[in-house]
Amino acid sequence: MHRPYVSLSVVIAAWNGSSSLQECLTSLQKQLEAGDEIIVVSNFEPQLIEGPLQELPSVVFVTMPQETDVPKLRARGIELARGDVVALLEDHCTANLQWVAEIKKAHASSHPVVGGSVENQSNTSSLSWAVYFYDYGKYMLPDAARNVTALSGNNVSYKREILREVRHQYVDGFHETYINQELQKRGYDLYLAPSAIIYHNKAYRLKGAIIDSYHHGRLFASRRVANVRFAIRAFRGLLSAVLPVLLPGRIVLRTVGKKRHLSELFICFPYLFLLTTAWSYGEFCGYFAGEGGSAGKWK
Repeated sequence: MHRPYVSLSVVIAAWNGSSSLQECLTSLQKQLEAGDEIIVVSNFEPQLIEGPLQELPSVVFVTMPQETDVPKLRARGIELARGDVVALLEDHCTANLQWVAEIKKAHASSHPVVGGSVENQSNTSSLSWAVYFYDYGKYMLPDAARNVTALSGNNVSYKREILREVRHQYVDGFHETYINQELQKRGYDLYLAPSAIIYHNKAYRLKGAIIDSYHHGRLFASRRVANVRFAIRAFRGLLSAVLPVLLPGRIVLRTVGKKRHLSELFICFPYLFLLTTAWSYGEFCGYFAGEGGSAGKWK
C-alpha cells in the first residue's frame, strides 16, 4: 500500500565541534529526499569539508553565540523548520541507514510524536558506558513498537502542526521532557519505533559528566514542583535521599532484562553510581532552592 509523502526537517543541535557534526551529517547523506531539509544550529563556527554536503538536498547552517545552550539551539531550529515532521538529533549521534525511512513510516500513520532507539558506539571508556546507561539505557535495543511515557531527546520527532500548539512553552528553549508531558496532557501519545536507530558516540571527562548530571537533576526537580506548595517540595526533597540506591537499581534491572552489555554495566558501575548520586543531589537542591543557573548549563 502506498504511504502518503511526508517531508522531514532534521534539526541538529551542535555543540561538540566540527568533527562530530561531520559524522552526523555524513550518516544522513544518502537518506534524505527532495523536499527534506537539515537545519544545523550550532554554538560554534562549523568547519566542514564539502564532500558529504554536496549530495544533501538542503542544508541550512545557523550559528548562535558560544554561550547558547542546547534547548535554545533546538528551539531556533524548530522555528526555521518547514517540513511536515520535525526530527531532533544532536551532533554527537549518527543515524542508522534506515533512520529517515523509519521515522517517515511511523509519521505516515496517526502517530504525532515518534522516537527511536539509542545504541552506544562510544565504547572506549567505562565512563562513556556509564553515561550511556544513565542517559539512554532505557532506549537500548531490543524493544517493541508501542506507546511509551518518555522518549530520548536526541532521537525524537514531531508532526509540526502539534508543535505549534505548545510553541509558547519552548520559544525560550526546547526541553523534550516538559514538552512531551504537555503534549500527553493534551491527549497526544508518544510512540516508540525501535527500528529508528541512532548511535551515541561521545567521549566524557568525569568532572564535566558529574556537573552535567547535577544540573540536569536540579532543573528536572525545580520544574517538576514549580507550582506546588513548599511542603510538597520539601517532601520530595527528602525522598531524593534514596535516589542514589533507587536509580542505579532501576538501570541494573532494565539492562539485565535486555540481556545485553552486562559486562560493560558491571565495569562502569562505580561511575554510574557517581552520576546518579550527582543527579540525586541536584534534585535535592532543585526541590528546596529552585533551578538556580542550571537551565543554561547544557552546552
